[in-house]
Amino acid sequence: MIYNPLEEFESKYRELHLKKASEFLESLVQKSGINIEQNRETVRAYNEYKENIAGLKKKVNKLRFWRVIMCITIILIPVVIKKTTPKIKELRKEIEEADKRADELLAEANRQMTPLNALFTERDGIVLIEKTIPMISFDNYFSVEQEADMKINYDFKEHNNNEQSTVKVLAGRYNDNPFLFENKVVHRMGMETYHGYKTIHWTETYRDSDGKMKTRRKSERLHATVTKPKPFYKNQIVLNYCSQGGPDLTFSRDASHLDRKSEQAIERFVKRGERKLDRKTDQAISQNDDFMSMSNTDFEVLFDALDRTNEVQFRTLFTPLAQTNMVDLILSKIGYGDDFNFIKSKRTNSIISEHSQGRDLYLSPDKYTSYSYDIIKENFIGKNQEFFKAVYFDFAPIWAIPIYQERPVHSLKPIPDYSQVYSLKECEALANAVGYRFVAHPSTKTQAILKSTFVRSKDNIDETCITAYSYDIEKRVDVVSVYGGDGRYHDVSVSWDEYLPLEASKNFYVSTEKIAANKKVIGKHNGLCIFNS
Repeated sequence: MIYNPLEEFESKYRELHLKKASEFLESLVQKSGINIEQNRETVRAYNEYKENIAGLKKKVNKLRFWRVIMCITIILIPVVIKKTTPKIKELRKEIEEADKRADELLAEANRQMTPLNALFTERDGIVLIEKTIPMISFDNYFSVEQEADMKINYDFKEHNNNEQSTVKVLAGRYNDNPFLFENKVVHRMGMETYHGYKTIHWTETYRDSDGKMKTRRKSERLHATVTKPKPFYKNQIVLNYCSQGGPDLTFSRDASHLDRKSEQAIERFVKRGERKLDRKTDQAISQNDDFMSMSNTDFEVLFDALDRTNEVQFRTLFTPLAQTNMVDLILSKIGYGDDFNFIKSKRTNSIISEHSQGRDLYLSPDKYTSYSYDIIKENFIGKNQEFFKAVYFDFAPIWAIPIYQERPVHSLKPIPDYSQVYSLKECEALANAVGYRFVAHPSTKTQAILKSTFVRSKDNIDETCITAYSYDIEKRVDVVSVYGGDGRYHDVSVSWDEYLPLEASKNFYVSTEKIAANKKVIGKHNGLCIFNS
């Protein structure tokens, strides 16, 4: 077990991962049969040519500059042109030859590294995590059996409406507890304010300083607004971790970024929180509620999970060690500090961290492939260290609670047999890999939410129906009456967009790359393919 995730990252896992990454890269080097020193010599020669080319270009620019200056000042123009032009032509020829040789060396360096670059896969990063923390195992894909297990035995709730669509998934188990990283696009209807303007003119009569009546022209720009519904989309990465601990407990807490504040500011924050705890405890007593603040008020205030529904189960989870771990994690500057939301819904725990938003669930090989072995090594080690740290600190709030690391008791409900092979989330991810334009209605002018439904399965090939929910946009105009400085109401036109819901569906097939080898493959993800009939 990881008893102190923060301390053990520093004292053990950071260096262990570095060691495993170096060993892994060395094994690929041995397998590829590349000659590192030969590549270094090629790259050194290539870099020298590039430096030489840069120097020659500077000389050309300098000569051209002085030629222009001398011509502008009309000083010995024929002599200047006669002397500088041949030099410039000679330098340009030298640059052309150097460019050609540099291109040849770059091509040679790429050929030297091709055997190694060809060995990298998008699963290398997660293999290194498994080697570093053996209790973690990642699946090749998110199977329909694991999806059913999470729903039946761990209260995992799938969003079957058209508000969310899975872009990528990464499933696995930690000490036999199922988990799922999900990158999803979330749709919500909000409101947008549109603006319209109109300038009015009028003449007014006034009395000047001499008491004489005069007229003057005045103008005013009138402003009108209308507020209308509009769809909004955002991507979100969530770690869903399933555990039998606290089976009836729900709570939530939000990131506070207290790690960015000074010690004095944190102390003031805790003191204010203690008064809030006292009021909540008094309210619970008066209402015969079971809430009772823990003696560790630092934990209570910093973790701030006061909406918990089961006091006994909350205290069972948050032992003194768990409380200390969580406080250390929230205040630490080693990882990412308090950048995580933690939502527990019975036996499913969801971690939404700011540091993971925008990252990929897999490390693509193009993150570190190169013509230079030394660049490959730097990128491979560096990118994988960043990836490991991001994944580690997504799990850290879970590992802070020792009970969550215990192996589940196998008195769970059995999983029924399914004719379906691949989870609906994997099918959605494959459809999103192709792009929503492939399915969406032709009139679509917005992003689309893709949803998958199972049709049938045969010979390890699932037929799935992908439905795209999107919007057309029609231009509208509202006329708003606005009171002007001339004492009259004026009609101001405000243009706005009306979003008209669209829906379109298309059937596809999903299977492994091996089975789909001779099919019309249109997208790949997680070793799976989506194809037409």
